[in-house]
Formats: sequence, structure tokens, C-alpha cells
Amino acid sequence: MPASVSDANEPIAVVGASCRLPGGIATLDDLWGALELRLDLVTTVPGDRFPADRFTDPARPRPSRSRTAAGGFLDDVAGFDTSYFDGVSPREAAAMDPQQRLLLELAVETVDDAGVSRRALAGSDTAVVIGGSSHDYEQLQTLTNSGADPHMMAGLASCNLANRLSHAFDWHGMSTTVDTACSSALTAVHQACELLRRGCSRTVLAGGVQVLLAPHSFLGFSAAGMLSPTGRCRPFSAEADGFVRSEGAGLVLLKRLSDATADGDRIHGLILASGVNSDGSTPGLTLPSSAAQQALLTEVYDEAGISADELGYLEAHGTGTPVGDPIECAAIGRALGARRRGGTLPIGSVKGNLGHLEGAAGMPGLLKALLVLRHRRIPATLNAEPLNTDIDFEALGLRPVVEAEDLAELPRPLAGVNSFGFGGANAHLVLAPAPRFPPAPRPGRRRASCPSSSRRAPRRR
Repeated sequence: MPASVSDANEPIAVVGASCRLPGGIATLDDLWGALELRLDLVTTVPGDRFPADRFTDPARPRPSRSRTAAGGFLDDVAGFDTSYFDGVSPREAAAMDPQQRLLLELAVETVDDAGVSRRALAGSDTAVVIGGSSHDYEQLQTLTNSGADPHMMAGLASCNLANRLSHAFDWHGMSTTVDTACSSALTAVHQACELLRRGCSRTVLAGGVQVLLAPHSFLGFSAAGMLSPTGRCRPFSAEADGFVRSEGAGLVLLKRLSDATADGDRIHGLILASGVNSDGSTPGLTLPSSAAQQALLTEVYDEAGISADELGYLEAHGTGTPVGDPIECAAIGRALGARRRGGTLPIGSVKGNLGHLEGAAGMPGLLKALLVLRHRRIPATLNAEPLNTDIDFEALGLRPVVEAEDLAELPRPLAGVNSFGFGGANAHLVLAPAPRFPPAPRPGRRRASCPSSSRRAPRRR
């Protein structure tokens, strides 16, 4: 049965979360530890992906070479326990894009983190919205020309980043994959919130994924001058020279706050407002519009009735490109920073630690912002100093956080999260901390330790 239509302004509760990020990060606690320790998790292309030396020339730009082999990489993207997922044969798993396999694993972990019985969700109107823009596995299959396999088309189809999950868990709500380039994941979360507020589903799984397997995108982004030849994302820095590609995934399980409260859910945080727009016509498809970004921020906060002074932190897109960072900072400053009466707005970017996850980039930003609100502390943004003197942070009312600091003492500090795609698609979320007095579980409510929902997340082997 479709969920009943609710208040369009009702907060959305994040009741479950999971992630797999560079540096062996597999939980939110792992992510927080890496941020607190100021870990730089950028390495180089692992030997099991492709021979990086054949596609890299750091000395000079060349059409058939990337300026860098730097990136943020997962420890393992090949392992998958087919015995854990009923109905997935080893042959079918081999034909599946590793992104689909990774999402299956994280879906299990997200639902378990929420303490929800997978048996109870089966057959429900649970929806799935996944952001992703990588086609590396498809490119590799085309190059190897190993012949057709009966599972090949389903294993390579982008729609099945979402559809695979709906099928595996027997969920009957909307199931769709979103590709807006680097804003894909946050756009997916926005769409998930809209589904909940319209009463289309009672529960939605949303997030993003990216796996780097082939050299082609390294070559293309390098030829476009987007990659950092020195191999580091430097958000807001005078030394910013491009971004570093990265991989990983993150998922959140969402409910309307009223439903989460009725179910006695533990809540990671709330999504108070969200929005998307497009740059429209600019001098070039990949050239962002500060005016459009500013318009989005203004609309999201004004329509939600949220003052700029309620923000304790804003997680910027902050890729460390000489063009993108000044444009984004100008938009944030004009829409929010300059409208504050309570001091400058702290901003940061997790990309200094992890690199840029492109289609999945919104997820580490979202998870970091949730953790900032939980711990009431803002970690330092790596590689930000010396700050870019072409950005007038003082006039814009912005302050990049270059040393860890406590979150401002506000009655209810909020956090914003920005994400922009290189084709002009923009997305923004506004987060609030979990309710101070979470509801007690209903009598008889099953939690993650109960037999019906305690199967461990699949072990890679």
C-alpha cells in the first residue's frame, strides 16, 4: 500500500547508513577517525586495475597519457560472496559490474545498521534511488571482447545499480539510477526525500557508487586539464591545481521523521530541506555558474525558513580546481555567508582526505556532515593552506576550517552539503542533528541483534 501523503516540510530521518571508502573505511566510525587524525588517503592506481605506467606521463601533457596516477582506492573491488545472496550464481556475479556487487553488500549493512528486519521490508513499497556515473566495467568488457554472456546485459546496465537491490530485497517502490555526474549521489538523496514527502514510499534507500577500473577517464579528465598533476585535492587553496579521482560508495536508509519515531528507530540525523537546479546556458558545458549555485542555495534556505545564522557548518563541493572553488565560494558567500550576523560560516571539504568520488561524491560529504553534527566538532580540511587569495573569504563571510574546531554553540546547529555536476546539475541538502531525546523502541520491536535481522554483512573472499 502506498504511504499516506505527509507534510511537505516534514524532516526526513536518516535511520541507517553504510559506506566503503578509500583507506579501508568501512563504517561511519572509521570515517570519523580518519577525519580526526587528518589522514591523507590518496595513493596511486593499484596494480590489479590497469598498468598505470603505460597510461601516465607526469612530465608533460600528452593525448594518450594522464598527468597523474594518483587516486583514492578501495582495498578490494573484486571479492564477492555469492553464497550470501540467494539466487546469484558465481557466473552471474562475474558478469555484474562491481558497483552492483558493492551496492548489494552495502544495502545489507545499511538495513542492518537501521535495525530493520529484512524479512519485514520484503514485499514493501521501499524505493531505491542510486547515483552513479562510471562505466568502467562496461568499457573493460568491450575491450576484452570475450563474447556474449547471458548475464552480460543485466550485469552492465546502469539501471541495475538500483534495480538489482530492489530485486534482491523484494522491494516494490520506485527503483531508479540517477546520473548527473558529480552531483549524482546528492541528487539521488534529494529525489528520495521527495518520494517520502509525497507519500510514494514509507522507506527509501539512497546513495551513490563509483569504482575506478579503466584508464579512459583518467586520460579524458587529464586532457581537459581537470586532474591535479601533483596528485592532491587542495580545496580553497592557492595551490589548487585540479582534483584527484577516487572511488567508493555510501548508502542511507530514509524515513519520514513521524514514521521513524513511530517505529522507535535510532536516528543518525535529519534532512530538513533539499533542492536541485541547473546552470542553464554558460560559456561552456563544463563551466559552472555561480549565479545558479547561489539561486539554489537561496531557494532551499528561504523556502524552508532557515536562517543563514542557524548554520554551524557547510560541507562544500570543494574539489580543489582553480575555477570551481572560487565560483562555489562566491555562491555560498552571497547566499549565506554575507547574510549572517553571527560571524563567518565555517566551510570544509572531505575531498582533501579522500579525493573526489565523482558520481558518489555527495555521500562522504553527507556522512561527514552528519558526523560533524553528532560530535559537535569540525575536522580540518587537508591541503587547504595557503588559502586562495583570489577568494575574498572575509567579504564573503566564509572561513575554511584548516584546524579542527568545536561546532558553534547554537540551539540547534545545522549543516549544509553542496554537490555540483560538471554538466551543470547542482544539489544541496540541509541537515540537523538527531532529536535530543530519541523515542524508545516500541515493545517487541526487533533490533539488529535479533535473529531476523542479524545476518552479518557479507565477507569478501
